[in-house]
Amino acid sequence: MHFYKQGLKIVITKWIILIIIVFLIYWSLRSLQQAKKQSAASKKEIEDMVCCAHCGLHIPRSESITADKKHFCSLDHQQLYLKSSQ
Repeated sequence: MHFYKQGLKIVITKWIILIIIVFLIYWSLRSLQQAKKQSAASKKEIEDMVCCAHCGLHIPRSESITADKKHFCSLDHQQLYLKSSQ
């Protein structure tokens, strides 16, 4: 009976260790997968930069003001450029 209890404890200990190892592998694979998704998402967020036709400042295309196929950093610079080119 005494050997049976020791054998049972060993089996339970092995199962607990196995469950912990499986959990750690699952957790590490999941965190790697999330890191890959985040890096792929950050790559998609990169956008083209354009140069203000008046002052030369580089700004994201989505933030620029476009007129006559030229990009500007503000409405003031757009108006100044258009006045100076007339």
